[in-house]
Amino acid sequence: MELTLDQALQKGIEAHKAGQVQDADRYYTAILKANPKHPDANHNLGVLAVGVGKVEEALPFFKTALEVNPSITQYWLSYIDALIKLNRMADAKEVFDQAKNNDAKGDAFDQLEKRLGSSAEVKNQIQEEISTFPNILDELTLDKALKFANKKVKDGLSEEAKKIYKDILAKFPRNKKALDGIRTLSGLTTNKTSSTPDPPQEELQSIVYLYTQGQYQGALDKASKLLEQFPNSVNLYNIIGASNKGLGKLDEEIEAYNKALSIKPDFAETHYNMGNALKDQGNLEKAVEAYRKTISIKPDYADAHHNMGISLQGQGKLEEAIEAYNKALSIKSDYAEAYSNMGNAPKNQGKLEEAIEAYSNAISINHN
Repeated sequence: MELTLDQALQKGIEAHKAGQVQDADRYYTAILKANPKHPDANHNLGVLAVGVGKVEEALPFFKTALEVNPSITQYWLSYIDALIKLNRMADAKEVFDQAKNNDAKGDAFDQLEKRLGSSAEVKNQIQEEISTFPNILDELTLDKALKFANKKVKDGLSEEAKKIYKDILAKFPRNKKALDGIRTLSGLTTNKTSSTPDPPQEELQSIVYLYTQGQYQGALDKASKLLEQFPNSVNLYNIIGASNKGLGKLDEEIEAYNKALSIKPDFAETHYNMGNALKDQGNLEKAVEAYRKTISIKPDYADAHHNMGISLQGQGKLEEAIEAYNKALSIKSDYAEAYSNMGNAPKNQGKLEEAIEAYSNAISINHN
């Protein structure tokens, strides 16, 4: 029986309250496919995104909800709270003033006003943050900062590019472009002391630039060409593997990582990438082996523990999966995705209270 939009919304809200994040997401997303401007579904999907640590991704949902119905105080509260979490205090104050102009009121709104303080206090706080912890996003928008980092990569200034990516991640911890950029650059610098011959740094950086721009085929072609001159370059094989992943060529990706590991078998990042490739292929047993190898080289690799948990869970090894998730959380206590995935394991065991607790931690982690 097909649900009406109101029925789907109610189902989503019930799942959301029960901590069933994936089910709630499915209902809200289905509503938006039928009605992209549905205010409650947009707002609730934004709340869901914030709860699992995707604060930046929540903003467009909150904005859409407010464009459709600016009279709902909770929409304003959620939007302002997300901006505060992103340390965008000036933006939060501006939106707060807009909310007041739309007659937003209530105890929660009054408490939010206290958090923000007066305009002068916000300005002083921002100035203090700038002077104490200078961050490029205090001067540039996110898009401009990413473009600036890419230019530094293209110019061969990897350390300056890494600093920009780190500034971005300080405010947007899950920004994919910054994560990809810094991981690729870190992979390049890890091998600096190796005796393995590599192309000149500026050549590598130009390929990384293509990759970070999503030009996977261009990066692959250029790296493959350079491989003719530098057949033992671990960095080139890693770039080739990552580019093949971007193109959906999983077999070629794995082949590249195998060649990289034959040259440098103790490179944790390559073992981790190999695990991800095997997981994407559905070869979960081999993926777990790759993650275990990663962890043996770099024990505090939270992402490796987390993805190993996903792979173990996919094999039905729920207790081992929970152990892996817990290890990831012991390293990175605010790892919302680990909490969310950890909730799936006891849910499959019928341990609903434990599942709800894990989902609740994922949802509330950014409210602490």
